[in-house]
Amino acid sequence: MSSAAAPSPELTRHLERAAEWRLMSQIFAYPDEGWAARIRLLFGCLGDERAAALGRAALRESSPGLWMRLFGPAGPVRTRAVAWEGGLQPGYLLAELAAYYDAFGYEPPASGPPDQLAVLLDFAAWMELKLAYACVRDDRESMEVTERSLRTFLARFVAAVAWRVFRQMENEGPEFFAATARLAAERSGPEPGRRGCMPDAWPDAAMWDEGGCGGAAEIVDIRTEPQAKG
Repeated sequence: MSSAAAPSPELTRHLERAAEWRLMSQIFAYPDEGWAARIRLLFGCLGDERAAALGRAALRESSPGLWMRLFGPAGPVRTRAVAWEGGLQPGYLLAELAAYYDAFGYEPPASGPPDQLAVLLDFAAWMELKLAYACVRDDRESMEVTERSLRTFLARFVAAVAWRVFRQMENEGPEFFAATARLAAERSGPEPGRRGCMPDAWPDAAMWDEGGCGGAAEIVDIRTEPQAKG
């Protein structure tokens, strides 16, 4: 009986990165009934001890009450991309995100807005799984398209939100949230120029319920590469 070949270092790297992005996503997700189990499942897949330590800290310290106090409607920490976008209408940003998600077959959770930091990080995990699948198939063209699109997405969306979440929390904590935001930010791109959040760009949840506004924004890396989907 022949044994299965060991995964290549490239495949292992993509799988570990997927687990690490997924863990960071879960740390910022609302800790519902299955939250702790989802985090524990990831520990055996991580390649970075820093990520594992953050997961253990989240299991010890996070709670629904803490999450609502920090990230809920009245909380002080803004984890949505529209809060930091400046003059761009929210509908355009959400259309831009939807183009990324649709191009790579990702379905964001229906429980909240698709521009929350937890969802952005989960999409990064999804993209690393896409890269792992392309690696198994030795599909270099798909890998190139997906890798380039992931880099653009991280710099465009994740860095823009994660750096600002880190700056909001670096002095007040909790430390595991601040450190998770910083790790995500450092892996995504340079810190954008500092500016305050834009509360007028997203007045309240009613606008989200009504579907937002605006049409599709231009997505350079995605729309020119339709073969990446699937």
